[in-house]
Amino acid sequence: MQAMPSPLKCRGYFVTELMVTANPEHNAKNAAKLDFKDLQVESSAEAVPNESGTRIWRLLLHVRQNVGPEKNAPYNFAIVLLGHFEVHPEYPDAKVRQLVSINGSSILYSAARQILRDAMHNGPFSALLLPTVSFSAPSQDAAPSKVAEAKADYGTEKS
Repeated sequence: MQAMPSPLKCRGYFVTELMVTANPEHNAKNAAKLDFKDLQVESSAEAVPNESGTRIWRLLLHVRQNVGPEKNAPYNFAIVLLGHFEVHPEYPDAKVRQLVSINGSSILYSAARQILRDAMHNGPFSALLLPTVSFSAPSQDAAPSKVAEAKADYGTEKS
């Protein structure tokens, strides 16, 4: 597949909050009992008024996990990223919010996964590899995906 330019330009992003804590009760010999529901991911997008008429959007992404020691998770974490995006002037107005919400959130989530993984590499346990996510709402015609419903243990990266 050939890559094409996106109608969404990431003008930049930065971390506004980062917290990673190691679980002192983690037993590396036992698997973590994490479920996808243990991961909270939320994003919100808003248009940024400007005099140039450029379609600039601000997107805020929150990613958190805070589970008890019974889950045997090596780490708990929270990260917040703030990104600014520009939408191509010819992109249809009716689809701009959807483009920013889906594609912008995906861009920031990928960055958050990497930032968290890098931070966890400095800890005493193997880093978690957060699951991939979709910010696109499933179509109402689609049957529930057994893959999406499957238990997700996040996996760990071997050092």
